[in-house]
Amino acid sequence: MKRCITLTLLAVSSMAATAWPQCNNPSSPGVVICIPTNGSTVVYTPEISIRSTPAQGTSITEFRLYDNNLDVFDGSPGQTGVDLYDGGIYNGFHHFVVNAWDSEGHLYQASTSVSITGLGFGLCSMPKSPGINFCVPPSGAILPVNAPVDASATGTSPIKSISFYVNGVLAQKVTNSVPNGNSWGVGTSVQLSKQGVAYTVKATATDSSGHTYSATKSVTGKYTYSNYGCAPKGNQCFPGINVISPQDEAYVGNTFNLNAQILLNPKPITTMKAYLDNTVVATSSNATLQHEITTSLDGSHILTIQGWDADGIEYRVQQNININVKQ
Repeated sequence: MKRCITLTLLAVSSMAATAWPQCNNPSSPGVVICIPTNGSTVVYTPEISIRSTPAQGTSITEFRLYDNNLDVFDGSPGQTGVDLYDGGIYNGFHHFVVNAWDSEGHLYQASTSVSITGLGFGLCSMPKSPGINFCVPPSGAILPVNAPVDASATGTSPIKSISFYVNGVLAQKVTNSVPNGNSWGVGTSVQLSKQGVAYTVKATATDSSGHTYSATKSVTGKYTYSNYGCAPKGNQCFPGINVISPQDEAYVGNTFNLNAQILLNPKPITTMKAYLDNTVVATSSNATLQHEITTSLDGSHILTIQGWDADGIEYRVQQNININVKQ
């Protein structure tokens, strides 16, 4: 059975100091998964780039992507590839296989195995009896200030709404506008704006018969500012890291330019650091980090950029980059 997911299909552009090509069609008949590269660990949500080339005189009539043996995406007839972001690919081990067929029935196959980390916590399972399952965030997670929360509930009648409270104050309420059975779940976010502070986060579900089901958890740890951004409407912008280059999922060479800055920081920034996987590759003592990075690493890797202000408040973003990946 195919997973029910939300997909974003994009032609991804990148900015990099060295102009390696993005995922290209194979030069001979076949199919490839350019990224993520085999054996890599990448940040949620990963991009999966697929390209194929049919035998001469034929066309690609179909291709399918499998994630841990589950069919998660089917290409359209004549489609030779895709750049796919799948919000249903959660943290953990994933073995991706793509099968492609041409108009004469030839089968082409490629595969890659990767680990996903980051904020891909997954969805809460539905309780089998009346109650609530409050599963995100998990304990020990490093969260952005706008922290994800996820809960699922089953009632004696359809669930009307699920609300989230932070230290007793309502932070989010989501209404079930189209009830379908007695079970329902929701994922949203709440503001956790101070680091090192213990928060009690409570999830409460209400069914149409008036029954309520609640669960609480104590969350203490690192709440970080993440990417700089502005509201879609109005002039409100939020503190965060603006990564100028390389862009997320960029194809770069073994030498590339890093350019990032922290914007709208309430306190002066004292330190910035960049990591390739877990290795520090650049530092600065202010809100701007510009550096030419040379590495022997190839393949898909995690670029982490962190900063700290005079009060110790942390800024942190992570993205995937593809080093010396050529097709």
